[in-house]
Amino acid sequence: MIDKLLDKLILKLTGIDCNKRNPVEYDKLLRSPGQSLDEAMDGIRNKILDKLFFILAIMIVFVILSITLQFPSYYQIIFMLIFLGYVIFLLQKYYPVLRDYRLGRDGERSVAQYLSAVARQLSKEDANMHIYHDLVNEKKKFNIDHVVVSKKGIFIVETKTYRKDKEQAIRNTIFSNGKELIKNGQKLTNNIPLQIKGQAQWLQSELHQITGKKYQIIKIIAFVGWYVEGEKIDDIYITTAKTLKNIIENQYSKILYDDEELKRITSCIHKLATVGAKNHTDICE
Repeated sequence: MIDKLLDKLILKLTGIDCNKRNPVEYDKLLRSPGQSLDEAMDGIRNKILDKLFFILAIMIVFVILSITLQFPSYYQIIFMLIFLGYVIFLLQKYYPVLRDYRLGRDGERSVAQYLSAVARQLSKEDANMHIYHDLVNEKKKFNIDHVVVSKKGIFIVETKTYRKDKEQAIRNTIFSNGKELIKNGQKLTNNIPLQIKGQAQWLQSELHQITGKKYQIIKIIAFVGWYVEGEKIDDIYITTAKTLKNIIENQYSKILYDDEELKRITSCIHKLATVGAKNHTDICE
């Protein structure tokens, strides 16, 4: 409600011409690395703005009443303190979340760059390597960070980005004992392997619905900027972002899909990786 009122106010103040049509075909535009986190951050910022505009409106009404009814001056001081306290509350509540989302988004962008480098290096062997980012399952509210498709396999990559200890003496390490992940001696949640298994099942199901075939999905968890040691968890590879190339290269022993089958696979994944018109917002629409 407040968003719509603000949009109308902005249109009036800026004189934006809404008679012209946006030429971008959003149903064909591929999603970018970390886009879900960008959208989540936009949602939080809009929520903060809504709350600030609401309390600002109350503040304006209070100032008008205080002048009209001649409230004592300390009333204004009390109200200003309440306003300041509310702003501090919003910062304490939302800033840590925004900070973590920003870190996660930057981690996904970092892995996307590594994957692009892998594609360039392997282009002589497989010129048909395709990389997609941020495939969203809107029903179950999760996304796949990265999907790599080539004639020699379908890979999904889940990016994990954690802040590291500043102590130089500490070797920041992720260790896998084959059952669980351990970060600097502390056990990480078991949801991470379950998360990527669910992602693989969803992608496998989507491909099966369209192609009628059940494809193997190679699952990789990539940690950004950490040392990684240990073994796989079930069939899930645990690695660093920098060594993704090694895992992908190891799968390059034989060709699994011909040109026609690869085209069917990429066509399906391409649809899952597009922005979609309903996810686009414009002040004039």
